[in-house]
Amino acid sequence: MTEAMDAEVTSAAVPDGFAPFKRGGPFADRIGPFYFRERQGGGYRYAFQSGEVHGNVNGVIHGGALYSFADQVTGHAVVYATRRLCATIRFKVEYLSPGPIGGLIEAEVDLVGVTRTLVFLRLRVMAGHRTLMTADGTYKLFEPYEPGSRGRAGGTAVDGEPAAPPPPPDGYRPFPMQSEFARICGPVHYKRLPDGRFVNGFWTRAEHDNTSRVAHGGVLYTFADDFMGRTASAKGRRYTATVAMSVEYLAPGPLDTWLEGHAEVTGVDGDFAFVRGRVVHGERLILTADGIWRLLHPYVKPTGPKEDEE
Repeated sequence: MTEAMDAEVTSAAVPDGFAPFKRGGPFADRIGPFYFRERQGGGYRYAFQSGEVHGNVNGVIHGGALYSFADQVTGHAVVYATRRLCATIRFKVEYLSPGPIGGLIEAEVDLVGVTRTLVFLRLRVMAGHRTLMTADGTYKLFEPYEPGSRGRAGGTAVDGEPAAPPPPPDGYRPFPMQSEFARICGPVHYKRLPDGRFVNGFWTRAEHDNTSRVAHGGVLYTFADDFMGRTASAKGRRYTATVAMSVEYLAPGPLDTWLEGHAEVTGVDGDFAFVRGRVVHGERLILTADGIWRLLHPYVKPTGPKEDEE
């Protein structure tokens, strides 16, 4: 979920013609900076410099990092176009090409429909002339907001290096092979239930704040992408890559809270696995997701203990 953001030139690393976001929130500040410039004909073009912090275990940009960038800049586009606060309620994402580490990643957002309470938009994320990701999103509009004012978007102060998360509840173990970006958004833990199913979890923390004292939509998405992809991987004992994912945000993810995730493989067709997931806080449903993962080559060493094979 994304709230308002503003800009002023403060960084020597600003790409030519771009200005950095002034107030992206604790999470965006940690994985950014993000930049924008006006487009001819209206709207904005967005950018960030990818680095090791955005990587996955395969040495390319984590899908959750691309999504977090997308969620951040689409919120900016909505706020500046409507002069109202907003929150993400739905995103449908398709990944077309891996994103390079150490390059300039850009995005363009087009608002295709605005009603009294909703905004419908399309997004394209690129590296040079290569499209990495496309998405369709829906935002809910709230009260009027003038960019540059604080409004109700204040955020949580995070000074210095973020504190380590609390230990997980009893019975949870950390997933092995968590990339830098996955650790920032997590780290993710799991445990096996008596009936053989698995439950996943992570602590939301101050550095996950989206400026409104709730977890950034990119953090929640990355959590779902992680445990849903691992569920697909466990099904066939093969490495996986996210092809497409659709998420719906049903309630804010509170900070300083243990959130849990559940996933099931709903079908396998050749080299593709279809997975359904949900993120909950107790009995409260936070997020639902459906996705498609491509099944790659088999792995010799499992991503979890041998007893966790499905």
